[in-house]
Amino acid sequence: MQHQETKKDGASNMNEAILEKYLLKMTKILDAKPIIPIEHQIWDEHDIAGYFKYSLEYAKRHIISNNNFPPSRDLPTSANSNRTVPRWKATDVIKFAMAFDKSTLNYH
Repeated sequence: MQHQETKKDGASNMNEAILEKYLLKMTKILDAKPIIPIEHQIWDEHDIAGYFKYSLEYAKRHIISNNNFPPSRDLPTSANSNRTVPRWKATDVIKFAMAFDKSTLNYH
């Protein structure tokens, strides 16, 4: 009987050690990448494609090019602002996607 209890205690200690190792690893990951509130996020084309779960090419061709898609903000990439990259406010993209929520649309 004592042998079985020792096995259980050993398994329990091993599970605790594995859990602790996992939690430490997750803490390091979270600390390394700060969580930015969605209302402050600026997305690029890759983020948009990922959000819609489409390929980058499909998202560019069929989502971002949609006339109703929110306009980009052209952010400067050089000191003299000669070059820019398009970025979108995350909440604008989400609002665009949610505009097609079937629970809020009325079909006639």
